Amino acid sequence: MTVTITDISSDGKGIGRTEEGRVVFVPGVVPGDIAEIELTEAPAAKGRKTPKPQVRLLSVVRPSADRVAPPCMYFSECGGCQLMCLSYGAQLRIMQKHVEAALERIGGFKAGKDYILKDILHTAKPGKDGEPEMPLRYRNKAEFALEGNRMGYYRRGTHELLEIDDCLIQNAAAVQAARQKCSGLKETQKYFKRIIARSNKEGDIMLITENSDGTFTSDHRILHDEILTQARTLKTEVSPLSFYQVNPEGCSLLYSKVQEYASLTGSETLLDLYCGAGSIGLSMAAQCSRVIGVESVKPAVIDANRNAVINGIVNATFICGKAEEVIDTKLQGVKADVVVVDPPRAGCAKSLLEAIKRIAPKRLVYVSCDPATLARDLKILCAPDEDSGTSFHLIEATPVSMFPGTLHVETVCCLYHQKKDYISVPYEPKDAEYLK
Repeated sequence: MTVTITDISSDGKGIGRTEEGRVVFVPGVVPGDIAEIELTEAPAAKGRKTPKPQVRLLSVVRPSADRVAPPCMYFSECGGCQLMCLSYGAQLRIMQKHVEAALERIGGFKAGKDYILKDILHTAKPGKDGEPEMPLRYRNKAEFALEGNRMGYYRRGTHELLEIDDCLIQNAAAVQAARQKCSGLKETQKYFKRIIARSNKEGDIMLITENSDGTFTSDHRILHDEILTQARTLKTEVSPLSFYQVNPEGCSLLYSKVQEYASLTGSETLLDLYCGAGSIGLSMAAQCSRVIGVESVKPAVIDANRNAVINGIVNATFICGKAEEVIDTKLQGVKADVVVVDPPRAGCAKSLLEAIKRIAPKRLVYVSCDPATLARDLKILCAPDEDSGTSFHLIEATPVSMFPGTLHVETVCCLYHQKKDYISVPYEPKDAEYLK
């Protein structure tokens, strides 16, 4: 049967609908393709009333007008960059659509009615035809699986190693350093199972090996780098296991948008949750009275304190612990005017969301790397409190393309708290008027 592919799932499968109206997930296709597929029924899984159809791609009858030749020779086998066969303009439209769809389907927020959805931010330069060209070599962190002295990624949908010589989204020097490290290993070695190469703007490389016992070994204690934003240039020192944004140019866009949404005037207390090495809070320290960062990973907290020192920042404090626990213990009585939260892909713990609602900051900036968990958390944050009836109001959301070639997208959201004396009126988008 023939289906038209209209969307793409989070695992890279094209989404289409049969003539009977049945939704199918087709491997190896992208939005805009018309595909010939074979559909077979598999036994219904436990807990499912109907069987899940098994789909096999027979051919692409008519390729999407957005298809391009992928620049990577490993694209057809590697499981990393699902969208590299699409023009970058098409990739940006897909990411924008995924953010909008998740916020409406999961969170119940309709763009243009309940909030303003801004165009996706990106760092691409225009090509000869005026369309944006997909950025390459944008990552400062490369992670490769090891089998003996063979290095690579896993083949798409498997745990079988695909040996590679290069990766076009990684820093070339970092890939070369990792290859040199692997070449010195024995073919039969089983002690090292993964190698990580971190790089900075100066071209320095930090090599980290993950050992079979779960420990890590690094050839450098720290890696010096800097983050550029509209507000300031922040010097950073990153230890081997600390979280650090992998796309430096995209990070500048992201942090600048966070600063815009925080709308600091100089007198506020800023609470930075899931702060990692402290870079978001420290980048805004000069714009507020006090920064308090909370992070559960101890090495990252050490990095954050060290980064405050090397930047001469004296109004920042960093606490090690789970954010939801620290708020109710070590931060009791602290009034946060603005809260920034940047959780992992799984989103925030519900207890943390409830704690943020109790704090009731004037503004909340939520930085997310997963539209689905973002929408889930925003729904909780914007639900009226049972006791006070107050809640947050989603004002604006801006997607940011941090991982070109892939389906991953960052989103920065601005929320205002509705105080007890807030009079609810129909929301009318007025650009950035609410941010003044």
